[in-house]
Amino acid sequence: MTRNEEYQALLQELETTPAALDGAVERALRRRKRDRRLRLFGVPAGSLAACFAAFVLLVNLFPPFARACGSVPVLRELAQAVAWSPSLSAAVENDYVQPIGQSQTVNGVTATVEYVIVDRKQLNIFYTLEGEGYESLSAEMPEFTPRQPCSVLGTDFRQEPGTLLHFTLDYQDNDVPEGFTMTFGVTGETAGEAESQPAATSSVWDVLEEDTAPPDNGILATFTFDLEFDPTYTASGEIVPVNSTFQLDGQTLTVTEVEVYPTHVRVNVAGAADNTAWLKALDFYLENEDGERFDSITNGVSATGDPDTPAMKSFRLESSYFAGCDHLTLHITGATWLDKDMERVRVDLDNGTADQLPEGVELYSAERLGNSWRIAFRARSREKNHFYQLFYSTYYDPAGTEYDQQVTSVMAPDNGYFYRQMILRDYPWDEVWLCPVCSRTTLAETPVTIPIK
Repeated sequence: MTRNEEYQALLQELETTPAALDGAVERALRRRKRDRRLRLFGVPAGSLAACFAAFVLLVNLFPPFARACGSVPVLRELAQAVAWSPSLSAAVENDYVQPIGQSQTVNGVTATVEYVIVDRKQLNIFYTLEGEGYESLSAEMPEFTPRQPCSVLGTDFRQEPGTLLHFTLDYQDNDVPEGFTMTFGVTGETAGEAESQPAATSSVWDVLEEDTAPPDNGILATFTFDLEFDPTYTASGEIVPVNSTFQLDGQTLTVTEVEVYPTHVRVNVAGAADNTAWLKALDFYLENEDGERFDSITNGVSATGDPDTPAMKSFRLESSYFAGCDHLTLHITGATWLDKDMERVRVDLDNGTADQLPEGVELYSAERLGNSWRIAFRARSREKNHFYQLFYSTYYDPAGTEYDQQVTSVMAPDNGYFYRQMILRDYPWDEVWLCPVCSRTTLAETPVTIPIK
């Protein structure tokens, strides 16, 4: 039996209802059975769509259903996927999944690339790691042959063996290729090693005088997979020209086009040359003719930048691809900026002062540690328990020499604030120029509304 046939066979297992379902899925299938149509590697109609819709609702609303599905591999994977991504949930509901089923065992560790969700601009690789005697297993960031011109996001470390993990590859100027070779190492902990881990420090301040070089990762096994992607998926997507110019907070912006893909939506924005600030983020959403909203991506690549300026130029939303939208309207409610006169800000380390800092940020302390400096900043949270990056890793000494070796940490929130600190190692000067990520945010007095289609 081929992997594709195994995949379809597993889908058929939905018709055999686990005891914990109380017949719910069976009844949904029975009602829709007359409309059943299956198309290999396509977007199904009729009962399969209804079945997946019922499945997603039950997974999210009834934990016993998710537990009951644990014995069916594909269902377990789908339950994991729908938990963290509305766009990928919609893709799964619509059978937009390419099974891979490649498995390798090295040094007692088994890695299996289970399936991918892929379109023209984004690739999500789902895989599992197994190994007897391990309390947790982790994958290192992968390498690709040929090298891929994309942003790569990894998964959580120290996960229980058998947990569904994933890599996300997000392409900006290039499309997802027909295939490539992926190589990654795996690390792990046995029960005894996990128990012997040192206790967490009582404060992030405690670790700053120690050497922060990463320890030997102790690679247990290295895996190489040759992956190929079905052109049916990698060709999917729609580019909608917009070319609509608007004003926001005294800046001129143009939405040039909107790209709609099964895994996400991209809104591409260009700023006028005479703007006094670079656009760093947008508060916005899409709405269709039925009032359904598609909000900003919250777990994944949220925006990509212009390589020649500090501006961000392509912003991500959850996908409307499977919603069958005849009309879409873009609503822009605010923006985050980096003023062009704040691309670098000077901090007087000796006196603990700064010429100017981003909105809501204050210099909390500056302390010399031998030939290094420890700097701490206090920043206002934009949302409850929400941390965000304050400065890039690049900084400059008084002569304009560039450095890129800072160490940052985050302390717990404090009544609507949080703390970030950095180490300037082997830095003898008493002043430094830092590079803010952004300088301020604004809300639109009247939301900008742009018809997309």
